[in-house]
Amino acid sequence: MINEERVKHMTSMAIFEKEYGPDYQPMLRYSKKEYVALHGWGGFLAGTIFFGIIYVAIVLYIAGNVLENITTMYILLMVLAGLLAYALYIIVHVHNTRRRAAKQYRRGKRLIKELASKYSRLNLMYEDEVQQTKPLLARNNKDLLED
Repeated sequence: MINEERVKHMTSMAIFEKEYGPDYQPMLRYSKKEYVALHGWGGFLAGTIFFGIIYVAIVLYIAGNVLENITTMYILLMVLAGLLAYALYIIVHVHNTRRRAAKQYRRGKRLIKELASKYSRLNLMYEDEVQQTKPLLARNNKDLLED
């Protein structure tokens, strides 16, 4: 006979895994340190590319408008301002990326714990069902042994 409570629990677990699976799968493969570092490097590369594109666009716009008045000092000033802006931007961007990654990791670990408790409950349901289907003398009932 099918245990309806167990089927409902297994269905809720399947829905949970389908809905939250992508959120907690990386936490099964990486430690927190590795996960945050991986996202930090990704943030560094993405931030560098993004800043580079924006910086080049700004330099080209300024150079197009002030082409006849560009001096070596003006070019050096633009390079220096760009480097300072890049340093500030990349520090803030990587910090925020790592902070978000740590938050996602904590959420994923919480989901893993929740799923583990669901598996434990399912395991208990199976064990109870096995105990109920055993013959009366094969059960591990202490009450029967004491009599």
